[in-house]
Order: sequence, then C-alpha cells, then structure tokens
Amino acid sequence: MKRNNQKISISLIIGILFLFLIQGKLSAQFIGADFQYALEQNVTEDTLLLSMADAPSPSLSVDPNMPTKYKVTLKLYFSCRHEDFFQEQPITVHEHVGNMQTMQVALKLDSVSSATEYLNVACEMAREQCIKTATYSGVIEVRNLAGGYDITWGTCCWETSVKNIDNLKMQGLAMVLHLPSSEGHSRNSTPIFLRDPQVLTCPEKIMNINSGAMDKDGDKLSYKLIQPYTFQQEISYDNSKYSDLFPGQNTHKPLVVGRPPFKKNKYAIGYDFNKPLGESVFTIDNNTGSIDLQPVEAGRYLVGIGVSEHRDNILLGETQRVFILEVLT
Repeated sequence: MKRNNQKISISLIIGILFLFLIQGKLSAQFIGADFQYALEQNVTEDTLLLSMADAPSPSLSVDPNMPTKYKVTLKLYFSCRHEDFFQEQPITVHEHVGNMQTMQVALKLDSVSSATEYLNVACEMAREQCIKTATYSGVIEVRNLAGGYDITWGTCCWETSVKNIDNLKMQGLAMVLHLPSSEGHSRNSTPIFLRDPQVLTCPEKIMNINSGAMDKDGDKLSYKLIQPYTFQQEISYDNSKYSDLFPGQNTHKPLVVGRPPFKKNKYAIGYDFNKPLGESVFTIDNNTGSIDLQPVEAGRYLVGIGVSEHRDNILLGETQRVFILEVLT
C-alpha cells in the first residue's frame, strides 16, 4: 500500500510539473497592448464654431468648461492561434490632482483582426509573424479640470516563461493615459503607433524595429524605453480583490486597477528596462522610435516603449506600448 501511495505521489508531482512546464506554451498568447485616446468634437461646440465663423463680428466664444468627448481605444495583441476574447475591458477615470474617481467605463470589443508580415531579418525557425489584434473602444465625456485626468486599464498576469522579469512575483500590466487640462492650449489626442509591434526575432542577427508614432495635433514626440507598470497600486486600497490571482496565470484577465501610482514590474537579475535583453544590444532612437538590437540568447522578454508628447515645451503626457519580444532558438 505504501509503495502504491508513493507511486501515486510521484505521478502527481510529475503531472504538476508537466502542467507547469507546458502552461506557458498553452497560454503564451497575450503578447502586448497599446492604449490611446482621441478627441471627438462635441456637436454643441461644432455649432458654436460655425456660428462664430459666419458672424461678421464674432461675439460668441466656446465655453472652456463645456464637456468634451474623447474616444478611448485599447489594442490587445495575441498570437494568431488565440480564439477566446473578453467582450469588455474596464477602464477608470480619475482626477489627476484630487482623489476622486470620476467614472468607470466598459470598453466594448469592436473588432478582431489578423495580420501576417515578413520579418525584416528572416530566422531559420520563422520568416514571418502573425498577430491577432483585439480592438476595444468607448467614449468618455469630461469637463476641463485643473491638472486633468488619468485613465487606467490593467490585466493579469505575465506567464512564467518571460525570461527578464521576476517570475516568483505576481506581475501583470497596468497602463495609464494622462488627459491634460485644456487651459492655455487646445484639447489633445494621443500619438498613434504606425505599425503593430514586431514580436519575433532571432539570436545573433542585427535588426531594426520600427516603433514610430504619429500625432495628429502636430505635437513634438520623443521616445524612450520604460519600466512597465504592474496592476498593483503603490498604495493598495483593496488587496482582497486580487486574492484569486497567482503568478503565471496569464489569462489576460481584465482588472479594475484603480488610480495611479502603480508599482512597476520587477526584473530578473541581469536585466532592467534599459537592458530588456540583458547584455544584448538594444537601443532606441529618442527622435524616431527606431529600435536597433542584436539578441544574444533565445527567450521571451518584456519590453516597454514610452512616447512623450510636448506642445510649446509643455509635457502633455506619455503613450505606452508594452509587448513580449520572443527571440527564437
């Protein structure tokens, strides 16, 4: 009986280890996100502007406190084999200076699209990548507020096969958009990345990734590598809401993450946000967003890119792209 119990225990341990090892491969499908907003011209404001244009001596003015609508868009990137998508993604809007949460909105799934493109440096294991993009959107309406607003979204969790982060900690992703006050300048829309992220490459080869963006307002853009936020707040107001999460879960589960500031993802020894591939060459052009890299080791690595926008030498905010770059064997 004792020997049988030992066999059962050994089988159970082997089974658990097997599930742990294949977990990453089965669920290694969420690979990144972009988060952005765009001004939606208010109908009442349109009417006022037309009236002003037609009047021989304009006496009408647009009320700066008039509610303004913004379309918030979240793009989630997956491998093309992924099929299961949440229909909604919750976001929250907070006063940047005050402590008040002004609203919670459910972004709706607009579309799911797939795109296959050739890698600019072909690998023996792959010559192309296929990304499936789930696009969510919704409209928020806010009044002008001193200090502006912060818009947040988050998810859990990164899988255990990501090589450059501490996988013993429960880490996921939070993204923050700052919606600045329009006092002193016109209303804002965030930059938009021009291309999907390149998520596959191969070791030892020199390559370039185009991470450039465009800004319809004509704001000056600058680029840098960033340390992505995880979903846990610096000052946690409710730890119990994450009691059912655990490291490596990787269900891209939508979370109501609350107000910033958030903790940042912790890197494994030998890595940081400026060296996401360790000792491998990995640099970003601050003016164009162009990334040059020459990976040394195969693996999957967390990468964060921040695009800052300035208008009249004033920082308006930062738009982020976070993704997993896989260096193939």
